[in-house]
Amino acid sequence: MIEFKHIKYFVLFSVFVILSCNHKGTEQKRTDEESDYLQLVERKINALTARNQHLKIENQAVYQGNDTLEITDLKQIAESNLFFFYFSSHTCSPCIQQTVNNIKEVWPDYENNDRIIFIAPDYEFKYRQNCYGKKLLTLSKGQLGIPLEKEHVPFLFTLSDELTIENLHIVNKNDFIKTLDFLKKMNK
Repeated sequence: MIEFKHIKYFVLFSVFVILSCNHKGTEQKRTDEESDYLQLVERKINALTARNQHLKIENQAVYQGNDTLEITDLKQIAESNLFFFYFSSHTCSPCIQQTVNNIKEVWPDYENNDRIIFIAPDYEFKYRQNCYGKKLLTLSKGQLGIPLEKEHVPFLFTLSDELTIENLHIVNKNDFIKTLDFLKKMNK
């Protein structure tokens, strides 16, 4: 009877060791897959940035918030050395909120800072007056006209006087530290 008890404990211990080893292998495989995924995302972001950096945006009429009477040209706004945050209604709310939090961290005067412009061309009219504390810039053509818009990812950028994208950062929800670093660089 004692031998059977020892055998039973030995079998249970062996099963435990095998399961533990298998779990460690599964954990390592998952870590490798996550690392591969993050690298793939980073490569795609770098490729999108390279493809859209320095593109010229077509001048168009724009207006702030719900005010459709005071229309301005995008070129006139770009001459004011502004910082733009573009997102769509397809962007996840936590991504927008974290980016807004990062902007607020870098620019404590966020709410009164007119140099920070939000563009969300497909947001409902009722949100255009107050979207995360800002009036949305509405584009008369409904888009900037760059390929990046089709990806439905949030991005930050500045424009030259000639309406060329000078500084472009695509927000990566897996790495908001890079977004914060970009914002700090833009605030210098």
